[in-house]
Amino acid sequence: MTAAPVGIIPPINRTRFQLPPSQYFQQSYPKDLIVLHFTAGTSARSAYETWIQSAVQVATSYLVDVDGAIYELFDPRYWAYHLGIRGVAAANWKHDRRSIGIEVANVGPLRPDAANPQRLNWWPPAGDFKTRYCDSAQAGKYVERPYRGFQHFASFPHRQTQAVVALSEYLCQMFRIPKRLPPPSKRMEFDVGFYSTFQGVASHQNFRDDKTDIGPAWDWQALADAGFH
Repeated sequence: MTAAPVGIIPPINRTRFQLPPSQYFQQSYPKDLIVLHFTAGTSARSAYETWIQSAVQVATSYLVDVDGAIYELFDPRYWAYHLGIRGVAAANWKHDRRSIGIEVANVGPLRPDAANPQRLNWWPPAGDFKTRYCDSAQAGKYVERPYRGFQHFASFPHRQTQAVVALSEYLCQMFRIPKRLPPPSKRMEFDVGFYSTFQGVASHQNFRDDKTDIGPAWDWQALADAGFH
């Protein structure tokens, strides 16, 4: 597969969080899809350290930190497991192979503290949502929108959102992926049938009904403003 010439290339750090070859498959496949995830953690480093400690080839090619820094973990021509589609595994790996995953550092869903409803917590230490994230008065830190059992989701900083947009543009040019977005009615839906043939930018929640990433806090309009349609 020959890469297409690209215009503006965003700053990409290809050394800091590089994964060893044992953590992904060095098999090149044509790419026609970008899949957005959030890390369910506070930083790119925490996601990288989780992956590097595992013998399973689960990872994404890119991590985008809260400050907008972009890290390439392995060559996007290659692949690793990042969708976890349910069913017969071998039949579903094709979507991992044809897609480029972007993990965005974000804690994801939040829950009001049991003792203090004005405090919003994220999931640690044991999936029990006891770690403080912010107060409900800090409106810029979260969005309130019901989705898959949660009412609140951590916001994405503007510079991080713009970094994801720039990276998506770069990858679409490089791999000739259509600058296409799902229709608004489909963006939050789980529908493997629809997304099996969709080309463009999608998210993890479209392939798994038990996932909430990229979630309702993600700004799809930022991609639309950059020419995705």
